[in-house]
Amino acid sequence: MPEAGIPFHAVPMPSLRDPESRVALLGTLVGLPLAFFDALLQMLRARPSALVTSGGAIAIPVVVAARVLRVPVYLWAGDALPGRASRILSRFCARIGVTFEQATRSFPPRKAVVTGTPIRASLLRWTRETARKKMDVPEDATLIVVTGGSQGSARINEAIFGALPQLLAKAYVLHVTGETHIGKANAREKTLGDDVRARYLPRPYLRDEMGAVLAAADLVVGRAGSSSISEPLAFGVPLVLVPFGAAMEGHQEMNARATSEVGAAVVVRESQLPDRLVVEVSGLLNDRARLGRMAESARKAGRPNAAKDIARGLLELGGCE
Repeated sequence: MPEAGIPFHAVPMPSLRDPESRVALLGTLVGLPLAFFDALLQMLRARPSALVTSGGAIAIPVVVAARVLRVPVYLWAGDALPGRASRILSRFCARIGVTFEQATRSFPPRKAVVTGTPIRASLLRWTRETARKKMDVPEDATLIVVTGGSQGSARINEAIFGALPQLLAKAYVLHVTGETHIGKANAREKTLGDDVRARYLPRPYLRDEMGAVLAAADLVVGRAGSSSISEPLAFGVPLVLVPFGAAMEGHQEMNARATSEVGAAVVVRESQLPDRLVVEVSGLLNDRARLGRMAESARKAGRPNAAKDIARGLLELGGCE
C-alpha cells in the first residue's frame, strides 16, 4: 500500500492465522473491542462513502464499525468456499463479489455476483508476441511456467527437478522457485545436458514481470490460491493445480475443483507427487488437442476486467458515480 501511495492504517488486532489455536483465538477476542473503536475513529475522520473488504476475522471490527455509521459494505470473496468470517460478515454487506460461481451458495440469495479476482493492470499490458521477445523464447516453442507461490513450494520444486530432462526435451520450463530454493535450482541447472540447459529458466521470484511470463506461457503448474488461478486464466492459459493441503478449510482444494469443472485445469494432489504431476504435464504436452481445448476453456473462464467491475460496483454502492 505505501509503495502505491495509498494511505494505510493498521488495525490493532492480530490476524487469526490458526483458528484451532486457543492462544490465537484469545488474542483475537481481546483485540476486537480495541480494533472496533479504532476503526470507528478512523471512519469518523475519513467519512467514507463505502467500505470494501476481502473478509477474514480481522475485518469483523471494521465492518461492524461501518454498520454502526451506516456506511455500505462491499465484500469480495476470492475462494470457492468462503471462510467462516466472510460468511458471518455477509449479513452486514450490501453487495458481494466472488471469483467462483460455487461461492454464491455460501451467501444470502441474490446478494453475491461473480466478478472474478482483481488483477494488477501492469500484468495485463503484455501480449504473447511482446512477452516472447522480452523473454527470448522462440514463438514456436512450448513454455511451461512452474510456481509454488511467493515463497515457493519444496514439494513442487523437487518434483520438477526430477522431471527436468523429460520436460525440457519437449518444452522450455520457467521455474519460479522462491528465494529459499533458488540455489538448488541453479545447481540442478548445471547438471543438465548442453542440448537442453538453455531451456531451463529458474527464477527466485517475479513481480510485474509475471505478466510477461503468463502472456508467453502455454501451461502453468502451481498452487490453487485465488490469484494463482485467476492470473493465468486472464491470459487464457490452462493449469495443472497442486492444492496446498494445509490451507484453511481446504479452500485451495475447492478452488482447484471449481477450475477443473470448467475444463481449464487438471488437479494433482500433494499425495500424488511427483509421479502424477509428471504424468499429467507430459500427457498434455503429447496431446496438443486437449491442451488447446483447455486453453479455450481458460479464455472463457478468465476475467481480466475483474478489478474494473469490482470498482464500478463499489462506486455505485457509495453513490460516487
